[in-house]
Amino acid sequence: MITIEQVEKAQQYLIDSAAEIGRAVENAIRSERMLKHIKALEMKKRNEQALGAQEREAYASEVYKGALLEEAVSAGELAKVRALRDAAESVIRIWQSENANMRAARV
Repeated sequence: MITIEQVEKAQQYLIDSAAEIGRAVENAIRSERMLKHIKALEMKKRNEQALGAQEREAYASEVYKGALLEEAVSAGELAKVRALRDAAESVIRIWQSENANMRAARV
């Protein structure tokens, strides 16, 4: 049985984590877009090569590798924040369901 204290804690978490999820989304989008930017910059460095070779070298660069790792970290953080928010929302939904069932049983 979910207590009212657990519901209040879940509600407060949802309120408090709003800015955190905003930052996580911002970081994930920025990281994703930086991959494209870095790829373009790395390809531009090899302008004399064929397009396929430019792309291969861009993907193989350490700068691109670092951007990939940053994107993975950002995506992981976003997934974590979303999962925690989903858990808090689940606590509230379970409590609502339990209370509705108790009210229905009294009728």
